[in-house]
Amino acid sequence: MSGWGLFFLGVIALGSLAQTAFLVFLAINGKRLAARVDAISQRFEKELRPSLENLARVTRDLSEITEIGRQQTRRIDATLSDTLDKIEGFTGGLQRLVADPLSPFVRIAAFVKGVRRGMEVWGQLRGHDRRSRPPSRRYAGESDDEHLFI
Repeated sequence: MSGWGLFFLGVIALGSLAQTAFLVFLAINGKRLAARVDAISQRFEKELRPSLENLARVTRDLSEITEIGRQQTRRIDATLSDTLDKIEGFTGGLQRLVADPLSPFVRIAAFVKGVRRGMEVWGQLRGHDRRSRPPSRRYAGESDDEHLFI
């Protein structure tokens, strides 16, 4: 072999040796890393898993409570609607029972009241009722047409 062939063979051997050392170093550090990951995983299992399970249980409980609340709200709404319907029915029945038979009397009373008021106005226009009518209130500075202002 020539000198250059032997030199390049040595360089190749040295490169292979450096590569082997790097792979051994990488394997050792990979093993350490795997051990640390395993320790973290075990710690996670031991410390965080119960907390996550409790959180999941609390979430399920809250979901059940929410569903119960919805059902109760629906029941209350149905009960209130039913109660309001009954009250409206009772009110309508009461009106039919009391107000409808009295409606002719109410009409007669309204007619009599209208006639009375008409007679009062007619009397005021004729001047018969001026003496019995109390004087109107006047305020300081009020002119005769201020009461017409809107």
